[in-house]
Amino acid sequence: MSGTSVRLFCLPYCGASAGVYLPWRDRLAPHLTVTPLELPGRGSRLGKDPCSGMETLLHDLVPTVARLCDRPFALFGHGLGALLAYEIAARLEWDHELVAERLYVSGQAAPHLPVRQDPLTGLPDDAFLAAAARHPGVHPAVLGDPALARLQLPVLRADFALAESYEEGLDNSVHAPLTATAGVDDPTVLGDELSAWRAYTHRSFRVRRFAGGHFHWRTREQPLLDMFVEDLSRRNDANHRFPVAERTF
Repeated sequence: MSGTSVRLFCLPYCGASAGVYLPWRDRLAPHLTVTPLELPGRGSRLGKDPCSGMETLLHDLVPTVARLCDRPFALFGHGLGALLAYEIAARLEWDHELVAERLYVSGQAAPHLPVRQDPLTGLPDDAFLAAAARHPGVHPAVLGDPALARLQLPVLRADFALAESYEEGLDNSVHAPLTATAGVDDPTVLGDELSAWRAYTHRSFRVRRFAGGHFHWRTREQPLLDMFVEDLSRRNDANHRFPVAERTF
């Protein structure tokens, strides 16, 4: 078991591959071991059918994450990935008694709040793609090439089905400290929708707003990366290793 770094699991946003996080490996080393978590149907798992059900997807992801918890770890997810990161953190606690150093939820309102965007899952294909292209939670690169847009259709439909059918109460708070982040100009997270994540942790809670919109870190990522290093690279002076979050259940 390694005590020299914290493993940072990263969950992608709607329609994206976890490959968007690969550049962080060089930029955060040696402080953090960046571990993107690829979802079925994209990137290195292109041959798998995308999952439109939360339980099916968690059944796919959680055992893999648990096997990789060979050192202190944290989770980061953006948009849809924030919901997945929260659910994975909770399942790791319930099923494996593993508590994250910190859970980061980015660009996502607390899940118990009403959704302001109209649902897209019932739309015909052409209307769905047009609406997804306008959706503030879909990065322009996902549907930037019209010739390839239809190839993204199964993944996008699965991701929107996941997000739009997701229901979460307030009885599943985690024992990891939680940081909720968003861009100052993010239209998907308004007012107190970010601070409402406070109800989802028994530990310390913090809100961080960065300059920019929903995808602020795609163009100006250094403030976000600096936050990770500041939070997760602090060593315990007594034993020169990273402190592990207290596991109280």
